[in-house]
Amino acid sequence: MSIKIKAIEKHLPQKKIDSITMDHLTKGVMGRIEKHTGVKHRHHISGNESVCSLGADALLKALKSAKMNVADIDMLIFSGASFDYPIPHNSAIIKSMITDDSVHFHCIDINSTCISFLNALDIANMYLEAGRYKNIALVCSEVSSRALTPKDEKVFGLFGDAAVAIILESGNNRGYTQTYVDFINYPSGSLLAHVPIGGAINRGVNTAPDDLGYYFKMNGKGLFRLTTKYLDKFIDKLEQQTQHKLVDFDKIIPHQTSKMGNLYFLDHFNLKQELVVETLSIYGNCISASIPLGLEFYYNQEQHKEKKNILLLGSGAGLSLGAIVLSFD
Repeated sequence: MSIKIKAIEKHLPQKKIDSITMDHLTKGVMGRIEKHTGVKHRHHISGNESVCSLGADALLKALKSAKMNVADIDMLIFSGASFDYPIPHNSAIIKSMITDDSVHFHCIDINSTCISFLNALDIANMYLEAGRYKNIALVCSEVSSRALTPKDEKVFGLFGDAAVAIILESGNNRGYTQTYVDFINYPSGSLLAHVPIGGAINRGVNTAPDDLGYYFKMNGKGLFRLTTKYLDKFIDKLEQQTQHKLVDFDKIIPHQTSKMGNLYFLDHFNLKQELVVETLSIYGNCISASIPLGLEFYYNQEQHKEKKNILLLGSGAGLSLGAIVLSFD
C-alpha cells in the first residue's frame, strides 16, 4: 500500500535572530557563534507564541494546502521533546486551538527527543497500513529557546524554534512505501544531553529561578564520540538490507546536529553536498523538527519526486539512532 503526503508545511516564529545578535547576548567575540555552530540565523518564539500555537499554525497551513477540513482528520500525532505544560499532552492542546468537541479524532504524543518525528512517522505508517485510519496529521513543534541560556554560548547559539505539519493519506496509487526502518538505543549516552530540573527527581521547588539546572545541558563532544563509535555499524546494516549505498539514494535528509556533525557525515561517507539536505545554517538545530524541515524543503521544492528513494536519518539524546527509507512510486 502506498501512502500519500497530501501536504507538508512549516511555520516559523516571527522573531528571526542572526548570529551577531547572539554574540551580543552572550557578550562574546563577534562572529564566533556562526563560525563555531554554522548557524547564520534562527527563529525564537516571542509574545504569545508557544509550542502548541506553532504546531496549530503549521497544521492549519497543511490543511489548507491539502484542501481538507479539520473534520477530515482521523488521528493527530504530536512528535517532539518540547511542551507548554507537563500535562496535558500537546496534541490535545493543538486540537483545542483548531476545533471543538463536535470533531472526534484521537490525539497522542510521541517523544524520543531529536528522532521523535521518525518514530511518529513509523507509527503513523503502521496505523495507515493496518487500515485503522485514512488520514493522519503529524505535527512536530519544537521550542528550545526557553531552555537556553547565554551563559552556555555553544548551546545557546546552536538551536532554533520551528514547527512542521504533515498530512498522510492511505490507499493511494501514487505515494511512497516505507521500505526500511531501524531504530537502536545505546543507554550509555542516556544523560549526555538533559535538563536536570523540572521532573520527579528534582522539581526545583527550593531552587533559585536562575539556576542553570533549568536549562538544557549537552555534552557535545561526548555525544559526538558515542555517535561516531556506532554510526558505521548502523549504516552498514542499512546499506546491506536496502542494497543501497548512501551515495545511491536520491536524497538524504539527516538531523541537523551541529556544524561538526554535518561535516563529519559528508566527509566520513564521502558524500556530495547536493545529495544531503542542509538546513542548519538557516534554522539551527530544531531538535525533532530538523528532519521534517528538511523533508518539507525537499518535498515542496523538488520537481521530480517519482521513483525516488529518500533516506531520513537521525540521532537523538538517549543515545538513539534512527533511519527510515521512503520509496516514492
